[in-house]
Amino acid sequence: MIRKMKAVIYIIMMVLPVFSIVGQEEMANYKRGLGLLESEGYEEAMELFRPYMDRDEFGILSDYSRYHFARAAYGNRQFELAKKALSTLLEYGKWDKAAEARYLLALAHFQQSDPSEALKTINFISEDSIREEAFRATYDFLKVSNTSVLMVQYEQYPDNKGLAMALREKLGQQSSLSSQEKGIFEQIEKMDFLFDGNKRERKTNQMLDIALILPFNYDGGTDVSGLSENNFVFQLYQGINMAIDHAESKGIELNVRSFDTERNERTILGILNDPFMMQADLIIGPIYPEETNLVAEFGEKYKIPHINPLSNVHDNISQFDFSYLFRPSVKSISERIIEYCRRFEGKKVAVAYSGTTRDESLAKTFVEDARKNGFQVIIDQQVTAKNMRDFFENLQVEGEKEPAIDMMVIFSDDPNVASPTFAMVESLAYGIPVIVMDSWLYFNFASYEMMEIQNFHFIGNNTVEFDKDNLHDFRDDFLERYNNYPSQNAYLGYELIALVTDVINEKNGFDFQENLDKKGYFDGTLTFGFDFNKVRYNNFVPILRLDQGVLEIE
Repeated sequence: MIRKMKAVIYIIMMVLPVFSIVGQEEMANYKRGLGLLESEGYEEAMELFRPYMDRDEFGILSDYSRYHFARAAYGNRQFELAKKALSTLLEYGKWDKAAEARYLLALAHFQQSDPSEALKTINFISEDSIREEAFRATYDFLKVSNTSVLMVQYEQYPDNKGLAMALREKLGQQSSLSSQEKGIFEQIEKMDFLFDGNKRERKTNQMLDIALILPFNYDGGTDVSGLSENNFVFQLYQGINMAIDHAESKGIELNVRSFDTERNERTILGILNDPFMMQADLIIGPIYPEETNLVAEFGEKYKIPHINPLSNVHDNISQFDFSYLFRPSVKSISERIIEYCRRFEGKKVAVAYSGTTRDESLAKTFVEDARKNGFQVIIDQQVTAKNMRDFFENLQVEGEKEPAIDMMVIFSDDPNVASPTFAMVESLAYGIPVIVMDSWLYFNFASYEMMEIQNFHFIGNNTVEFDKDNLHDFRDDFLERYNNYPSQNAYLGYELIALVTDVINEKNGFDFQENLDKKGYFDGTLTFGFDFNKVRYNNFVPILRLDQGVLEIE
């Protein structure tokens, strides 16, 4: 809806000096016309302004009368009459409120489906605040136009942000673009369409508003209803959904909106322009780096915290003060392992890692930290299921040979790497400590008894504490709802919402980082715990070991 022109009080003040030369009775009619205009009595207001439009008799007052007459005509949907009055006013030459007159004239052109003249008129507006009003009006009127019309107009008026925004939305909705459309879209897809002089205002309330932005169709699809049970984002959402229901059952007021990124940058830009984003207290997601960067920039601009629910890679968000990792960062994991490794005799360590971004980053960081702390890295190798045997043979750890290493660290969540590792470790004569990610606890081909005997140690990465009463209740509820036991991602989804609703709410306030700093370390609902004090990732990284089938912090 087109915004009303700014209040006319300041315009009334501008003409007060001329009141002294006009009869009091006549000025009473003029003032009455202004009152009728503001109360939408347009037709009567026009008649009251009309007598004052004689420039020879009323001078500067006639210019204001003509302008208000045009406003009343516009309000009465007599657009041609409004245009005529404004054109006459602008033809007189310089008038100190010419920008407002041009803005109203552009609106009249838009109302008569003449965007060319409207855009031409807007192009002559030099006052920034009025120009931005005109940009918003351009978007409001042209967002329903077809792409071909917008393309033609954009070539003539590329500086009109409202036109660019309308065109970007249209291009973003198309499944394919011509080479010309693609070139223009690349120019405008990341433009700031929020009109610098009048930023979108954040809406706040006492309800916890959460925007959930996740790549449900991470393979590029668009049909959420067809997601399979092994879709890791769907599993995450199952846990989130259960936690929302449980929070509401406790009286916590929540308003959660879900958005599917579809792994499409255009879709994300559209999501960020959804009105709900301006009232969100927190954004959960996205997950992938290229998506996260767009949302991080938005969160930074409007001071809305956003959390990546699965990543450990802090580098992607480190430059943003409102971006968080729900899990520990690569750096915090590396530092904790170094601290833990000091308890073992010897300084010789072997490092294996998978080819994922997280694992490569972890290996690189750990190797650097290990060498700085006096450890000798004997081997540092990327591994797959096929070359794990070669990795062990290079270490000379088979049979009765004296091992070439004192400890082994394996960064991988891949069961195809874990499986041959279990087999090789079981055949060793020496019980070398093997430090692995906690995801290995979920692999169904290795028993807890075997992992306990073979000296495995697990890196806490928001690890579920399996003997908690809360966890047993959650598993039972999950089974009843979904006819299946929860996956690791379902646990994480539930725990994420449990943390959020505990940290920010009507009672505690909605300053996420301040509330986290106050809490320091705190126990998790399903997991071993959290510590976000003065950092934007979970800095609690326990090293765990199985003791009679129960996970214990070492």
